[in-house]
Amino acid sequence: MGLSGGSDSTLALLVAVRMRSYNSAFEVLAVHCIHGLDASDPIWLEHCTRLCERLDVPLVTPKLNIVYGGGISPEDSSRKERYAALLANLKDNGYLLLGHQADDQVENFLLALKRGSGPYGLSGMRQIIKDERGTILRPLLSINKKTIEQIIEALGFNFVFDESNEYLKFERNFIRLKVLPLMRKRFAGVDRAILRSSYLCALEHDLAMRYAKDKAVSCICDNTLSIDALPLEDKALATCIMRLFIEQYAKMPPDLNIIEDALKLCAISNDQEALIVIEKDLYLRRYLKKLYITKDYIMPDPGIYTLKAGDELHLGSFVYKLCVLSDAMAECEDSECLVANDSVDLDFTYTGKTRLKPLKRVHSREMKKLFGEYEVPHFMRKSHPVVMHNGIALGLGSLFTCHRDNYRYYLKIRCDNELVKRSCL
Repeated sequence: MGLSGGSDSTLALLVAVRMRSYNSAFEVLAVHCIHGLDASDPIWLEHCTRLCERLDVPLVTPKLNIVYGGGISPEDSSRKERYAALLANLKDNGYLLLGHQADDQVENFLLALKRGSGPYGLSGMRQIIKDERGTILRPLLSINKKTIEQIIEALGFNFVFDESNEYLKFERNFIRLKVLPLMRKRFAGVDRAILRSSYLCALEHDLAMRYAKDKAVSCICDNTLSIDALPLEDKALATCIMRLFIEQYAKMPPDLNIIEDALKLCAISNDQEALIVIEKDLYLRRYLKKLYITKDYIMPDPGIYTLKAGDELHLGSFVYKLCVLSDAMAECEDSECLVANDSVDLDFTYTGKTRLKPLKRVHSREMKKLFGEYEVPHFMRKSHPVVMHNGIALGLGSLFTCHRDNYRYYLKIRCDNELVKRSCL
C-alpha cells in the first residue's frame, strides 16, 4: 500500500493491518516514495519507519526520479513516478491500497472541470479498479478528511502534516484552500452534490464505453484500427471508439484534442504526414485505410549483417532470429521467409528500386511496390532486410520466400521495444 505518512494513508494502512488480523494469509507491504523535492523528506521517512515498526509491517522506500518542465508539472510527474513505483512492488494476485478520500474526489472534480474534461474525467476515482496492472483499492472514498483524522486520533495514532499542502502555487491546494471554502459557505451540501455529479458521470461514461466496445470489435485489432469500419458519420460513437483504441496503450487517458486529431487523420490523403504524438514514445500513424499505434522505433543502420541459426541479432529496436521450422510453417512460402541455410546475411542496403521475385511469381517487382502489395506501413519497411546467402536473395524480411529449397528455418523479427497493452476491449 502507498504510505505517505499523512492522515489518509495512515488510516488506509490501519485498515490493511486490520484485514491481516482477520486472515493470516494476507501480507501487508508499505511503500513510501521519496520524491526528493522537499526538505522535509527525512521527517516523513522517519515517521513512516516508526509507524511500520509499531504495526509490524515491512517498508520499502523507492527514490523517485521527478523530471518536469516542457508542459509537464511537478505534480503530474510525481504522480506518474509514484504510481510506477507502487505498481512495481505489487505481487501477482496482490492489491494496491490507496488512501484517497471524499475531499480528494471533490477536488478532482473541480480540477477536471477546470481542464474541460468530459464524463470520464469528471467521474473521478473508483473504489475498485481491476486491469492489466492489477487491482487498485480505495476504501476511504466515502469518508472526508475531518472524519479520518478523528478516527486516527481515537485509535491512538498520529500522522505528519505536509506543509506543501499550503502552497497556493499548486492548483489542487488553491481549490482546497480558496475555492472550496467559499463554495461551502455559499452552498450548503455542495460536497455531496459534487460527489453525486461525479457518480452520475461515472455511470454515463461506463454505459457509453460498454456500447462503444461492442461496436469497436469490428474496427480494432490490437494496435490497428480500420478507418473503413469506423462510423465517422456518428461523431459521438467514433470519438468513444477512438478513445478506446488509444487507451489500450496510453499510460494516461487521451485528451480530447488528441482524439479529434486522430479522427482528422482518417480524412487525409498523405500517409507520410500522418503522425500524432500521444505521449512520450507513443505515436499514432496512418497507412492506407488503417491507423497504427506505434513506439518510436529505431531502424537498423544500413549494412549487411550475418545471422546464424539459434543466434539473436539486435539491430536498432529490432531482434532477428533464424528459428527452426515446423511442418505446418513449411507451407507458408507466401507469408514467411523460409531458408535452408544455417547462416544468412541480412542486407539493409537496398533501395526502393531494388527488384525481387517472390516464389511462384513470373516477374520481379520493385521493393517499394512489394511493400505496398504486402501492406507494410512505410514507417516499418526499413526493419525488413533482404535475406541473402552467397549473394543470392532468399527472401524479404519476414514477408516472403524467393527460392524453393529444403527449408529448415524461418526468419523471425520482433521489436525490442514492444508495445505494452494496458487495457483490453
